[in-house]
Amino acid sequence: MLNSLDIATIYVCMFLSLLVAASTMAVVWYSHFQDKAAGYWTLSYILGITASILLALQEQLGPFAPALCTALVIGANIAIFSGFRAFNGYATFKLPFFVAPAVYLLFAALEPRLYNNPNMNVLVQSIMVTGISSANAYLLLTGAGNRELPMTLPASIILMVHATARVCIVFLVLFDPAPVINTRMESTWWKLFLLEIFFNTTMMAISTIILIKDRSEQHHRIASETDDLTGIENRRAFVKKINNALLEDKPDAVLAILDVDHFKQINDTYGHDAGDKALIDLVKTVKRALPTFAMLGRMGGEEFAIFMSGRGLKHQAIFERVRAQIAQTTFEYEGLAIKLTSSIGYASVESVGCSFDNLFTAADCAMYRAKKEGRNRVLAYKPSMRIRELLDEEPDCYTDFSQVPLSLKVG
Repeated sequence: MLNSLDIATIYVCMFLSLLVAASTMAVVWYSHFQDKAAGYWTLSYILGITASILLALQEQLGPFAPALCTALVIGANIAIFSGFRAFNGYATFKLPFFVAPAVYLLFAALEPRLYNNPNMNVLVQSIMVTGISSANAYLLLTGAGNRELPMTLPASIILMVHATARVCIVFLVLFDPAPVINTRMESTWWKLFLLEIFFNTTMMAISTIILIKDRSEQHHRIASETDDLTGIENRRAFVKKINNALLEDKPDAVLAILDVDHFKQINDTYGHDAGDKALIDLVKTVKRALPTFAMLGRMGGEEFAIFMSGRGLKHQAIFERVRAQIAQTTFEYEGLAIKLTSSIGYASVESVGCSFDNLFTAADCAMYRAKKEGRNRVLAYKPSMRIRELLDEEPDCYTDFSQVPLSLKVG
């Protein structure tokens, strides 16, 4: 079957695949113009198209055409690498686009064997592509949030298959170089190599487009679940996550409600911008004081929720540490020193059951009791609080947790 394939036909197919990839990625870039990765990947396909034209017309263009082709391939691979860096949010550098191809062309001018011998030309390209393709797979697998994207693993496999194919080409060039007829390599493995480039170009074009779509959807989802001011989960996302967590057996789970004391006075005295800055810094303080596995969400205004689960945790001590850190921290805004305190109430699954509504109401009840007892303190929910709040006609604590079945209380 391979013998029936003409090299020129493969060149045409490769050119068309690159043209389709470049056109499609250009459309994606146009619709996501702020996405630098799409721009770099569009550039890489354009450089690949130019290189394939030089490769097909090398007899007509002269002996230095293969060197120019390799220089373009180097630039194309740098563009692909820059695209994956941009996809991960890393800075990209323009200098390598010019320096790397220029250095190769300089060496080629000094040593014609680098391009006069097509096998040597392929060897140089393959060594370079092996390293960059492997680096791209590493960038994709290790980028923040990339593991959550469905296309990350398939795209990484495609990249590593391409790198492996190039390693095989290096081996074949060294131990079974292809015969050269009229400046063209004529060998079965050379045809297979061109077909692999065609396959890889097609699959990478599809993969990178899907990656951009997946990342766009991820950004929209995160934006919809993130509090605009503090950057932590908003109420909807927090409640959803905790409800999912409570589906598991978590009899040791605890939910706490943290409310900033006299926050309205902060806004009235220093202004809402100062209040916003204080809340941003407060969240940073709370995160430092909490265990890394604790979940933190903003319920609205100056009210936050904390969820933790884990056997043997000293919840009172942890929340006391949070309260103390807030009270001891001076929050600054444009030279102004702002002091904050907080009231924290918490309730456990063991005491009120595994319903989020029950946990939230009980923790809220304990938080209001902490405020009534002087603020800047931590209180655990106790059933007696419900009776006291009823006597005080406090509507937030009417839930009768004594009616929660024991089986629910322990998860």
